[in-house]
Amino acid sequence: MTVNKRNYLKRSLKLNLLAARCEISPMTLSRIINNHIKPSDELAQRLADTANQLCFSEDYFQALDFIPNHLRK
Repeated sequence: MTVNKRNYLKRSLKLNLLAARCEISPMTLSRIINNHIKPSDELAQRLADTANQLCFSEDYFQALDFIPNHLRK
């Protein structure tokens, strides 16, 4: 995730709420948004969809935002 999108996400919503809605722990979400682990494609899409809903945006976040560049196929 880019620094700009990470900062926007942290400023715009409660990360605990995003984690709960995606049925993951806050620690797992933190590791994902800080580019330490790669989520499954399904989870990345759920994170993007849920983050967009919580930020009242339709397409600001994409699934690829949650997959670190160095871990993409």
